Amino acid sequence: MKKKMNMKLKCFCLVFISIILFRCQGNVQKNKDCSKFENEIYQEVSDTSLAKEAFDFQKYLLEKFGEKSVKGINYGAYHLQFYSSFGYGKSVKFVNKNGVYSIAVKCITKEELYPDCKEYAIRIDKEEWNELERMIYEFNFWTEEDFKTSKDVLDGYAYILEGNRPEAKKCNKKIYKLVGRGSPKYDKIGALCDYILGYESQLKFKYEQSNKIK
Repeated sequence: MKKKMNMKLKCFCLVFISIILFRCQGNVQKNKDCSKFENEIYQEVSDTSLAKEAFDFQKYLLEKFGEKSVKGINYGAYHLQFYSSFGYGKSVKFVNKNGVYSIAVKCITKEELYPDCKEYAIRIDKEEWNELERMIYEFNFWTEEDFKTSKDVLDGYAYILEGNRPEAKKCNKKIYKLVGRGSPKYDKIGALCDYILGYESQLKFKYEQSNKIK
């Protein structure tokens, strides 16, 4: 009887220790996964009328490009839409779907305007996705002010950039964000959008050289 009691006690202790170790490992992994979000402090939207304009403009551009918002999807994505008052623009969407990375570009051209824009959709490398994310966090996409614009420009352009990161949910951090910038308002978000367009051009050139883009 005493031996049985000792065996049961040992089994109980082993199970209890295993549970504790499993929980500790889970907490360590969670802290590691949340490390890039932990210092994020979000700003409140100060101009609700400007926010409504931005969301309405996003809807307008999505229809023009034949695209859908990345909000609510269960994988990572960043979607930049650029549109000029002259009637041309570009849509650049980066996606990380369960470790499959891709970029898709759509164009709105007008007569001779924006002739270098080329539509394509291809797979990209993990490192190329990581480079995009590096820019996203370096320019504080998730914590910068959402909307800024200038109404005194007749021949300007606008950027609409949205991001979706479901992995931030378990860290109690923001999983979706939409930002908008109208020229000539320039800050980190404006610079980020410029860099994303430049980065897309670099990728296009690279994949044209390897004949992945015809």
